[in-house]
Amino acid sequence: MSEPYSYAERLRAALPIAEDQWVAIRHVWSAFWVSRAVAWIAGIAALIAVGAAGETSSRLDPYWLTIPFDETFANAIVAPGARWDSVWYLEIAQYGYGYPDRAAFFPLYPALVSVGGPLGPSLLLGLFVSFACAIGGLYLLHRLVAIDFGTETARAVVLIVAWLPSAVVLSAVYSEALFMLTSVGSIYAARIGRWPLAGVVGGLAAATRSAGVLLVIPLLIMYLYGPRADRPRHGLELGWRPRHHLAPDVLWVAAVPAGVIAYLLYLSIVTGDPMHAFAAQGEWSRIIIPFIGGAVLGLWGALTAVAELLPGISILQLRPSEIPELIAARNLVLLGFFALAVWALCEGVKRLPAAYTAWALSALLLPLSVPAVNEPLKSLPRFMLVLFPLWIALALWAQEHGRLRQVLVISGSLLVLSSALFTTWVYPP
Repeated sequence: MSEPYSYAERLRAALPIAEDQWVAIRHVWSAFWVSRAVAWIAGIAALIAVGAAGETSSRLDPYWLTIPFDETFANAIVAPGARWDSVWYLEIAQYGYGYPDRAAFFPLYPALVSVGGPLGPSLLLGLFVSFACAIGGLYLLHRLVAIDFGTETARAVVLIVAWLPSAVVLSAVYSEALFMLTSVGSIYAARIGRWPLAGVVGGLAAATRSAGVLLVIPLLIMYLYGPRADRPRHGLELGWRPRHHLAPDVLWVAAVPAGVIAYLLYLSIVTGDPMHAFAAQGEWSRIIIPFIGGAVLGLWGALTAVAELLPGISILQLRPSEIPELIAARNLVLLGFFALAVWALCEGVKRLPAAYTAWALSALLLPLSVPAVNEPLKSLPRFMLVLFPLWIALALWAQEHGRLRQVLVISGSLLVLSSALFTTWVYPP
């Protein structure tokens, strides 16, 4: 005989939450944990297949921070969550910003990991922070999308984000989950008219990633033109007929750049040079070409990649440890992601509030302005991951054309591949 109430129903009855909140929790919980299970199994299987379950990269992980346990099995279990940039965050959490190159990684995420240092290995604490932030970020994203587009679209957006190929970092020792939580949280707070919270949380986003400072743009647009749930304020009227006049609470938007300023002041005290936060990008061979430099070089990189893959032709000037064919193939894939971003932006202009599209555009222009030498669009899929307007546009298109299932199947297949490449130290997302 079956139980009269399921465990979920009993839990729902015991918690003082509204029905729409419960729906968001169920959608997020299902999307996140199923996608994490698939990504984790794919990563561990790939690791075992190449026979590196108890090994790390001595070049990329000199302190062996990604294999903190004595047992090979335990190290294999956590491997899909600790590779590549995870090493930098773990180093900062344990040893601080003693080396200038570490300054490229903003401090809030490693600071959260370091807080629980006495409780256990930093790797496990980093995974806990990422998991918690990813669930919280997806929940706020669901709530935000549901306001303007309904529950079904909110569910579709959460599914798309959870199954993106670059979403492997949402459950890894990376700052993306925290940045998604804080950036979505800031815009959600603005959407419901809670400007002090929007400014403070935006400042936390700016202390997590440099792109967080650009939240000033969508917040100001939302303040003047909406969408926002609070009533129009009486105050100073501007031109271009804003729906909302300026009032004293607009000053809370100034809290956003405070996150970056605080970090630069900290670097000035610790290292003597606050500009290390930007100069350290040279470690990844990045150069400054404002606005669309990365797009132009990305197109050129894809053209040279085609030639590089032909027999007997070598164009790229690489380090001895780099594989030309892998770099060439990567440039072609990255150009595909760039094309997806451009398409989603165009769809967003037609379908989304101007503030949302402005956020996605400005946050994309930042990495496009600092392309890497041989991979101009390096890490673009990871940067796109946290730009929710792109995925709202994709979800709306997929629903309209009945293609959501196909989108998820393609994306999920690429997530499996991405997790395998990430876990075996072949390539980062």
